[in-house]
Amino acid sequence: MNNFEFVSHHYFPDDQYNKELVYLQFDGKYRVAYIRKSTTNGGLYWSVPSVGVSLNGTKKYYETFIQDSNFLEKDIKNFLESRVWEEKRVNPNASPSIFNYTESHVISSRSNSKEEETPF
Repeated sequence: MNNFEFVSHHYFPDDQYNKELVYLQFDGKYRVAYIRKSTTNGGLYWSVPSVGVSLNGTKKYYETFIQDSNFLEKDIKNFLESRVWEEKRVNPNASPSIFNYTESHVISSRSNSKEEETPF
């Protein structure tokens, strides 16, 4: 998986722990959710959702998506923090952006006229 595309963004102002959700599509096939979580001291950070299970009397959390490249993870988090999709709100007819992750760790953008909705 070396490129990703913004699919959708959702706000959850009333939720205590999860404030935003963004769906990204990887390689034109795989949709992955990233959640902006709130810490107890009010800090915010982006992460993939996790699954909590009880194991031997303790609660363990497992991430639902793990990428095999630290550079890709950094590029995804930079994309989320820069909030590129908000530019599209100014022009609702603008097409989604596709971001290509390259070996030089540079994200380049290009246009795609196909707009998609999340199936969930």
